[in-house]
Amino acid sequence: MKQGQQHPIAAGVTALVAVAVGVGLIIGIGMFIGANVMGLGGGGAAGDQATDPGAGASLYAPSPKPTKTASGPAITLRASPTSTPKKQSATASSSPSASTTVAARPAKKEITLQVGTVAAKPMERIDISGIYPGGEGAILRLERNDGKGWEEFGIPDVPVTGEQFSTVIQSGRTGKHEFRMKDVDTGTFSNVVSVTIG
Repeated sequence: MKQGQQHPIAAGVTALVAVAVGVGLIIGIGMFIGANVMGLGGGGAAGDQATDPGAGASLYAPSPKPTKTASGPAITLRASPTSTPKKQSATASSSPSASTTVAARPAKKEITLQVGTVAAKPMERIDISGIYPGGEGAILRLERNDGKGWEEFGIPDVPVTGEQFSTVIQSGRTGKHEFRMKDVDTGTFSNVVSVTIG
């Protein structure tokens, strides 16, 4: 190798270093220019864009500041003496008012009982029927009072189907008899009907 000539490997390494430095400079200059154009430069660039109407959009974000903690209620409801809200927020009141308690209470189920006759001969067929709104699927039990207090009549329990029920009874015990139906699950009683057997 002549004096003044470099080794081929050293020349290759030198060339690669020169290319890397050149590419790094080009990328660095491009990033610097891009940051200034987008407003990510120093405070002076952001201030210039704020006053220059031809400047592009700025990504400037203000420094965070502590916020004050609210001491009042989280929800403010507008009260009007002439109107009442249709719905109350669960967070507005922890206990329901008397008006909402009454409105939320379901309608009372009532058993209406009737007999096919008010007078019958001993062992004559007596039709008993009635309605039980909201009592679909309930089981009713017939009770009788013949002057000695209420007791079960002794027939199979009567189911409510389509909110209606019916059964047939016979009795050889003469005198005035009062009948009523009882919901075996809730203990609800029907009205009382009277039949005189004799």
